[in-house]
Amino acid sequence: VPAHLIGHEGHHHAHRMTCPLTATLCSVHMSVKSHNIRANLRLRVIDSDFFASKKSVGVERPRNTPGARLPGVSSQIRRVAYTQSYFTRKFRSTESLRPCAIRTTEACSVPAQYMTPEEKYIFDLNGYIIVKGVLSPDEVALCNQALDVRAGQFQERKGELRLSGSTALGGDGSTGRADLGGMLEWDAPDREPFRSILCHPRLIPYYNELVGKGYRMDHLPLTITQQAGSEGFMFHGGATDSSGEWSQDLAYTFRNGKMYNALLAASLVLSASAEGDGGFAIYLGKGIKAYETHKEFVVNPALEPGDVLLFTEAATHGTIPWKAKHQRRVVIYRFCPHNMSYGRSYFPSWPPKMLEGASEAQLAVLEHPYHIRLDRPVPKQHASFSEESGNSSHVEVEIPQRRADFKIDHDEKVFGTKYF
Repeated sequence: VPAHLIGHEGHHHAHRMTCPLTATLCSVHMSVKSHNIRANLRLRVIDSDFFASKKSVGVERPRNTPGARLPGVSSQIRRVAYTQSYFTRKFRSTESLRPCAIRTTEACSVPAQYMTPEEKYIFDLNGYIIVKGVLSPDEVALCNQALDVRAGQFQERKGELRLSGSTALGGDGSTGRADLGGMLEWDAPDREPFRSILCHPRLIPYYNELVGKGYRMDHLPLTITQQAGSEGFMFHGGATDSSGEWSQDLAYTFRNGKMYNALLAASLVLSASAEGDGGFAIYLGKGIKAYETHKEFVVNPALEPGDVLLFTEAATHGTIPWKAKHQRRVVIYRFCPHNMSYGRSYFPSWPPKMLEGASEAQLAVLEHPYHIRLDRPVPKQHASFSEESGNSSHVEVEIPQRRADFKIDHDEKVFGTKYF
């Protein structure tokens, strides 16, 4: 529920609104008192059969409506459910109010070629979403074999490089996280599954929706491992910086029915993690960064090998010390809109070996930051999915906005280059 709908301290309001992501007409009754918020949240679905069943707590399906899915949406659609509808929690301000976690409970067996309304709602609500089974078991095995061969190249974070910043996240106090880069520069076939994340057909619809068409890779990918007892990473990110100022570099906004992320992270999962094992964790509330005092707001989602976890850097997130006996393995990528940059590894050029043998679509994602209207090539979003299109090397490239020849000719005469 947007903060501006909550109303003033001590007042009671009832609002009838259209949810911008689900196009679902809702009646929301919210009771707010001081900074102790007792929120009785009840959504009555009127226009669409959005939720999976009447059993979803706090959600009523409309009467006389067939099925349990949005009209025109595949029968393989993901289901979502509220884990809780009535809750009492304390927040620093009313702007911190966010509902409880909504999680996907069923994976799609047929890859979607768009973000569904449910998925958009989940991401906007929680700041993350899990795309199930992006890589096949064989591809995951190839990734892990390539990493095993290079096990001696990982750099463990010790001393000043430790990331926990507190006893609560310190693990056993000595074992550090280990890092490895360079995956996109390896010889084939080791590099191929890592490169596929740049423009995998399963992921392009999410990148386009969350970052925008013409999205680009911003950071060099990083493989992270944690052994049992390995420290966590202090919670960071968020929509504001340490001084409370708006952080445009990490910003997430929603305008006119669309989400905008200044920096999106994509985490390729290479080893299983159950909820409570540790690893990636995220706050459902905005602006809370004290893990020790606000653990009740932290979600540590279960992940399977081959999944890709997408999250906005505008959400406060971190890493919990690893408790499982097996090694945690993930590969982190970060993506920016076409005309933005956070990192600088692309300048003056990406590492040469990273470009060798790359497909046209992969090279498009590695373009330097400039506006899409200046003849920027982008990976084409497939209208249908096939075994061949499932390989990122088969993704086609398009130029959605062509600059007129007479403008290019003029710029070349004025500036000595085709583009200003």
